[in-house]
Amino acid sequence: MNFQLSYKTLSAALGLVLLLASCEDIIEVDLDSIPPKTVIEGTLNDLDPRVQIKLSTTSDYFKPGKNPTISEAMVSISDEHGTITSFEETDPGIYTSSSVQVIANTTYTLEVLAGEEYYEAVCTMPEKVEIDSISYEAAPLYMEFEEDAFQVTCYLQDPGNIDNYYRRKVYAKGDQDSGDRSKIVFNDDFVDGNLISVPWDPEGFLALDTVVVELQTLDLVSYDYYRTLFPILEGGLGSPNPANPESNLSNDALGYFGAFTVSRDTIVIQTQ
Repeated sequence: MNFQLSYKTLSAALGLVLLLASCEDIIEVDLDSIPPKTVIEGTLNDLDPRVQIKLSTTSDYFKPGKNPTISEAMVSISDEHGTITSFEETDPGIYTSSSVQVIANTTYTLEVLAGEEYYEAVCTMPEKVEIDSISYEAAPLYMEFEEDAFQVTCYLQDPGNIDNYYRRKVYAKGDQDSGDRSKIVFNDDFVDGNLISVPWDPEGFLALDTVVVELQTLDLVSYDYYRTLFPILEGGLGSPNPANPESNLSNDALGYFGAFTVSRDTIVIQTQ
């Protein structure tokens, strides 16, 4: 009985394959091109006095390539106290200034006039949260690949009665690219006002490594952007229901304008 059902099922499947294989008609689908959108990317931080705003447009999906840059735009940032800083185009599509005064709890407005299109975004520089300490311990998860592997943990004291948003980056000194790949963001919803320990799970380190830990205190704009961007990057084009990350830019532009502070510390993993 079971053999007959399996045989019939197999016969049906083979028949379907033969039917599809014998079909020689080519189905053509007329797909419309998608009009390009403006992309604006820029951040303020408390370490780098140079601020860069990048302007480009998206490429047509059917004509992939490097995103075209937007030149000859008017770019400026103003703060809540009325100080306005104009930007200069230093490279195609890159607008630079070293005159923006970055102050905690200050609101900044980015304005861009590209041709006849106007764009605006607002962000607020958060209060800086410092790394309290960092430590390391044996990481059994990685000992299958390395006999002596270690996991690094960052500790920070979260300020109470205020919403805080963080991004953590950890990398061996000299391997900055691994820190740039860090896609860990979190908030203090359930740990407000507490000492927070944040272990670094994605990577094990070796004895004598100098490990750099970077804690970024994000504004809500940056947190929402990264929180919605990273799952898209992890899932790629095949992820279900792909969408654009959240943006605070007006006029349907992509990207974001955000602010964050940076606290860094290092630790050398000693042999046991």
